[in-house]
Amino acid sequence: MPRIVLLLVESAVELVPQEIRNHPVIQAYCRRRRQDPRWVILDSSYHHSAMKGLTNYQKRGRPDILHFTLLEALGSPLNLAGMLEVYCHTQDGAFIEVNPKVRLPRVYERFKGLLSQLYRQGTIKTEQGEILLKMEKKNIAEAIGSIRPGRVYLLSEEGRRVKRSEMEEIFKTIDRPLFMVGCYPHGDFQEETKKLAEESLSLSERRLEAWTAVSRLLCIAEQALNIT
Repeated sequence: MPRIVLLLVESAVELVPQEIRNHPVIQAYCRRRRQDPRWVILDSSYHHSAMKGLTNYQKRGRPDILHFTLLEALGSPLNLAGMLEVYCHTQDGAFIEVNPKVRLPRVYERFKGLLSQLYRQGTIKTEQGEILLKMEKKNIAEAIGSIRPGRVYLLSEEGRRVKRSEMEEIFKTIDRPLFMVGCYPHGDFQEETKKLAEESLSLSERRLEAWTAVSRLLCIAEQALNIT
């Protein structure tokens, strides 16, 4: 049976950039939490005033979007049936392979702690040595090349509005179609990302949050493949 590939692109996840690590807001945050600023995950909820000096700061520092979206995808019947592959690509160029069996923390702060650990170690493993999360430096083109999907789609509000029946046909006829979904709060996809898609599709007349778009996508796939 075909698998569905989900690639969460331009995810608003990164370590606190070097240029703002000495900002008073960052330093105070790290003192309170007894954390090394080199391994702190950028979070606009806490670091907003420090982030204003960063390029394109409104698109950055939202790891909660990735958190919600991963929980939605990994908890889906499609994933539980072994029919989903999930990957992430971050703002700072990290490619994350997600084991479908990983149980991510439900608590947001613990999720950020897990991301920090992943940046430091490169992998998260079970006590038995099974890799749950793996991170390496790859651009999006390299990431897609390593995945080897059957066809690459971009979900975008600017894409061609597609009917449910057409989406179901994709799931039934194409082996391992890859869907890129943006995991950032504001702005547009980079041109590099858009060019990698063979087709850009829209699932709604409205702009959807990443986790909502993923939920709708996987629900259509489950119905098309008779997964309950």
